[in-house]
Amino acid sequence: MNFTEYVEIDTSARALLLLAFSSENNEIKIKVDDKEVKEIKLKQDLIEFFTCNEDYSNPLAPEFKVDIYFNNYIIEYEVVGDDKEEVKKFCEYIKSILI
Repeated sequence: MNFTEYVEIDTSARALLLLAFSSENNEIKIKVDDKEVKEIKLKQDLIEFFTCNEDYSNPLAPEFKVDIYFNNYIIEYEVVGDDKEEVKKFCEYIKSILI
């Protein structure tokens, strides 16, 4: 599975479009203030900071979670996948586009 298909970068608007996804062994969840959404567009200029928690120790479900902080709300971006190396690469990709 190529997780990067679920992130679109709009360089002209300096925005990111994050899409949710779910299959048997892979899942991307997006929550805005604890409410799950299917997609969200983020203006990169409005991101104040983010934190990342990674857990690759479970061989069946390596995962990471990124909390993206804005002035008025928090977006939780959680990824679980069956391929540890692919999940790690995707985590690094997400962090690199949020910086």
